[in-house]
Amino acid sequence: MSIYRRTDRVLLNDVAFSAEPSTPVAKPAATGVVRSQNDEDWSKRRSAEPVNGLLRPTITWVSSLPQEVVPNALLAKFPRIGNLLAVLWDDPNSARRYLDDLLVDKRGNRQGFPLDILRELLAMRAYYEHLHPESAQPWQVMNKSE
Repeated sequence: MSIYRRTDRVLLNDVAFSAEPSTPVAKPAATGVVRSQNDEDWSKRRSAEPVNGLLRPTITWVSSLPQEVVPNALLAKFPRIGNLLAVLWDDPNSARRYLDDLLVDKRGNRQGFPLDILRELLAMRAYYEHLHPESAQPWQVMNKSE
């Protein structure tokens, strides 16, 4: 087989043949929306609301932080963010990226955090940089005077 094989052609050994028709049988749902036989109503399987409280690992993480860095307002208003920060805290790349995503609006249509939470996030980002400084980039090392 060539690596230059055209992807719009299907090889004969990749074709599956079945004597049964492949068109699904449609049946109306209670909402009036027509669903196929294979569709399943997943709304009953989802939880009504995600966990919106502090988890035990988050409380342990917060107790390890210095008092001036503890994000009290963030934990009170947005506990899900605190839970995720606690999980990512030991992974410098992921935690740094998540903190940056919280501080910078990449979508362009976000309201932003209240000022007290923004201050806490900035203090947490500065503290995290103190704990895990980014490694020096090659151009920073090469451009230093001898």
